[in-house]
Order: sequence, then C-alpha cells, then structure tokens
Amino acid sequence: MKLTITDFTSQTTHTPLKHPFVTAKHTVNDIAAIGVTIKLNNGLVGHGAATANEVVTGDTLDSALTVIKEVLRPHLLGQDFTQWEKLLAGLHGAIKSNEPAKAACELALYDLRTQLFQVPLYQYLGGDSQRVATDFTLGIADLPAMVAEAKEKEAAGFQALKIKVGGSDLAEETTRIHAIAAATSAATRLRIDANQAWNAKDSVKLTEQLADLAARIDFIEQPVPANDLAGLKFVTDHSRLPIMADESVFSPADAQVLLQEHACDYINIKLMKTGGLSQAEQINQLCQLAGVQCMVGCMIESPNGIAAAAAFAAAHQNVVFADLDSVFMADQTAGVQPYTIENDTFILNDRPGLGF
Repeated sequence: MKLTITDFTSQTTHTPLKHPFVTAKHTVNDIAAIGVTIKLNNGLVGHGAATANEVVTGDTLDSALTVIKEVLRPHLLGQDFTQWEKLLAGLHGAIKSNEPAKAACELALYDLRTQLFQVPLYQYLGGDSQRVATDFTLGIADLPAMVAEAKEKEAAGFQALKIKVGGSDLAEETTRIHAIAAATSAATRLRIDANQAWNAKDSVKLTEQLADLAARIDFIEQPVPANDLAGLKFVTDHSRLPIMADESVFSPADAQVLLQEHACDYINIKLMKTGGLSQAEQINQLCQLAGVQCMVGCMIESPNGIAAAAAFAAAHQNVVFADLDSVFMADQTAGVQPYTIENDTFILNDRPGLGF
C-alpha cells in the first residue's frame, strides 16, 4: 500500500506562564505554540509543534503559521511518505530558514514514522533510557525573588539550576550568582546563561570573578553575540569555566565551523533552531566525533516539542545536559501527556511515536 499525506491542519495555542520569564533579550508571558497534525491515507495521525522566538530564530508565531499554511502544507500534501529522505530534504528545501515552522512539520512526520515502526521515538532514535533530568531556569528578576525561586526549585527536586544573566554591571551579576550559590546546596549544579549579552573581554572577566564556584558551575552559555565567533573562541581559550554555544549554532554547518575552530566546550541543540530532529542528529554526530558533548535545550515550548526534545536527549549518550523546563513554568496537567514527571525528571512512556 502506498502511503501518502492526505491531510494537514495547524492551530495556535496560548498557555499563560505562572509568572513572566525574563532573559537578557526579551520577556515571555505565555507558551505560544503552533500545533501541526499530519494524516496518512492509512489513517495514522502525527503531531508536531513549533514555538517561534523572534530574538533567536527570527520568527514570530504569525510568520511561522503563515509559512506552515502557505508553503509547507501545500508542499507536503500528496507526498509519498515512504520516500523518507526525499520527504525530509524537500521539507527543508521548500523555504530558506524558518526553522520552527519546519520543526513542527518534521516532528509530526517523525511521530508518524515511529508509529509505523510501533516504537516510541526515543527507541527509534537509538536510546534505551526513558529518563531525562532537566534543570530549571531562573529568569532575570530582583535578587530576593531569584534566590527565593532557587530555593523553591531545589526543594522541589531540581538538581541543576540555570541562572539567566546579562546585565552590564558585572559586579552585580557576580553578586547575583554568588547569592544564589550561597542559598542553595553545594550539590546543586549551576549553569549561567547570558544570551549574547557581553563582549569577549567582559565575559572573561566574569569567568574570573566566578572562579571560586568552578566546582559547581557546569558552563557559561553564549556570553557573546551569535555572530562573534572570534570572540566566542577568545572566551573559550581564556575562560576558567566551560563555555557553551547556543545561538551561534543552528545547523550542522554552523557546528562544524565552531568545532574546527575549537570555539566552545559544549553545544546547545534546540529543535526549533535545527528545524527538527534530522539536523539535530547530524549536529550531535559531528560533536561526538569531535569529542564535544551537548545539551538539548528548548524555547518556551508546549509538551509536544518538549516530548521530542526529551526523546532526543534520552537517545544519545553524548547529550549530557537537558534544559527542558518550560512545562514546569505553566499548568500543563490537562489531557494525555507523553511522559510522567518525577521531581526534575521526565519518564517517557512506551507508546509508539511521540507518546500521545
């Protein structure tokens, strides 16, 4: 039986956050997502999701939805689902950039493919673990509020906290990080995310001021602008702490440049940057060959996107960090979930596909 794509629908959802999430670049008030549903002529239905981020991917929810409806939907309808590589290549070649829109479609296609194989996504990708522990990200706020949230999340079972920073006063930022460190257990890991806020010189200064916390800090994430690869390499070469690239890496080609230049110690893979799972797989393979470990991160995403990212993290030993905390920032308890949650850990279920 020839398998073809016969139906394709999309819709937006908005789920309010418990409180605004603030980074060096913007403030987010809700999980704004696009859900995509793709149906095959044998009756199988696959689900995917996109979350746009204008300051990272250059997309808005409206622009991503337009691309999905006007470009990707017409391209995919009627396509032969059994020609898998051609299908994915055509999806990524249908329009330049617009990675969140492509990710929504690709995740739905992977959901369908793994349902055909009757295996959960994490097994299809090569993994045998169902458990993925995530950190929790502390958005920028006044210091007492950040300290209080750090203590609350530690008490809730999170073993790693990501601290959003990005102010111009490095002494103030250092004080913020030290205060959170002092208020939490020495066993709690700390991860610092600047979202491109500083130049290379200031970034190195910050790492020097945090040297006394080296035993607790896993990494400093994207301290310099995304296109400042020389600056990123300078920080990596001179930092007392590991440096992670995030916004500098969207594609396997981006990763290859950073790896060749030894411009970072870790790479953060996000499915909304890579356009889904296929290029995320390639980036992780390149990193593994180069001896560089990865994190799987997220935007402020819906459970569909988080389920796919968690499956990716569970499938790969080279992925040693996970930052998939958006579902803890809003009430996401209604409906069928693709995982159960135990403190800071996703336990993926054994349903075929994404797990819905």
